[in-house]
Amino acid sequence: MNSLEIQLMTDEDLIALIRENDLGAFERIYNKYWSKLYLSAYNIIRDRQVAEDVTQEVLVNLWMKRANLKLTSLNAYLYTSVRYQVFNVIRSGKVRADLFNRLEELFSNNGGEELLSEKEINRLLEQGVAELPEKCRQIFIMSRKEHLSTKEIAERLGIAPKTVENQLTVALNRLRKTLGDFVCIAAIMLCGRWF
Repeated sequence: MNSLEIQLMTDEDLIALIRENDLGAFERIYNKYWSKLYLSAYNIIRDRQVAEDVTQEVLVNLWMKRANLKLTSLNAYLYTSVRYQVFNVIRSGKVRADLFNRLEELFSNNGGEELLSEKEINRLLEQGVAELPEKCRQIFIMSRKEHLSTKEIAERLGIAPKTVENQLTVALNRLRKTLGDFVCIAAIMLCGRWF
């Protein structure tokens, strides 16, 4: 198949081809989505290298999992993967200090303390967490307030680590919907100071 034919294909066609190990189809997906995914990651974490790493990891994972892909929307899958990877990076603390400094700078430079103080963010976070389902709330609090690892939470509750990861993803998604992206990121950043 020539490159012009590949460029005219839909995402569904490209996914079918990469399932069959077609590197040209993967290159088309890579070229079509790389900069959009990078900007999506960069807009949250504001670190070029980390945003590049996140984007690269998402696309490499797409290729690695190509044989088992069951997607209804490549676009939605890739953007969801980027958000998940970004939250993993933030949760791991790799960009936490720098992002928190940028949030503080944004607040101070733009009079943000009048709009959204740390106290207000904590209040919104508490309210959002209170609205989570009980098990989801319990796992989120153990992760963010008690700073327990996924494995430690799983052992304490007698559940699988994957269940803990899934519940944390549910919690973050619900909080993001409730609080909005910016407030949610600020709240996640402040979790280390959440009392």
